[in-house]
Formats: sequence, C-alpha cells, structure tokens
Amino acid sequence: MGCTDGMGFTCCPEKEFVQDKLCCDIRLTTTTATTVYILDSSIACAGLFASGMIKNCNTAATDTLTVTFLRGTTTIRTITIPAGGCAAFTVSGFDTINVVAAAATPEVPAIGEICITPRYRIG
Repeated sequence: MGCTDGMGFTCCPEKEFVQDKLCCDIRLTTTTATTVYILDSSIACAGLFASGMIKNCNTAATDTLTVTFLRGTTTIRTITIPAGGCAAFTVSGFDTINVVAAAATPEVPAIGEICITPRYRIG
C-alpha cells in the first residue's frame, strides 16, 4: 500500500519497526576485546539497524577505545575514540559490539559509556 505526500507523489509502502534504547557503562580492566552488546539470535536477521553514541571517559592520551561492530566474526565497522572523546554511529547488519581499551588494568580501568537505539523491522 502506497502513500501520498499531498503533492501527488507516492512513496514506498510503510514499514513497521520496533525501537529499543539502552545505555550501559563500560569498565574494562584488560586490553582484550570485551563484548558490550550482543543481539538475540532470534531477531538477528530481522533487518536490524542501530544508531547511538560511545563515550570514552578516560583522560590519558594513550587511553583510546576501539569499538568493533561484528556480524559473526566479520568486521562491519571499526571506530577508534580518543581519550575524552565520543563518537556517534549508525550501523546495520551487525550482531555484536566489542570494545578494546589500549591501556586498561585492574588498577586503572578504562571507563566509558555506550547508548544504542536498535531498530528491528517487523512483519
């Protein structure tokens, strides 16, 4: 079913989406990849796309965070965030988000925040 914008133009059929929003603090104590988001496998193929923000709360110049969006083991997108910085993103086709801190220890953890708004196509 099409729609009209009042000027005689028609557009694609309307799609229905479910939208969630979640925000989580990140606290890393090692320099190995840590999973901060994983998609439920029952909706992984339902047309997921997401937008959001990742913030690096660390202050030392060497405290970068590398964020990787994955589909299985395939990298979809990678973002490196400097200390004190943040990045916005819109990504589709992923099922996992991993974060690696360049300099994190149990004594001096890497701190950050992620807010993500995933959208799932339904119907």
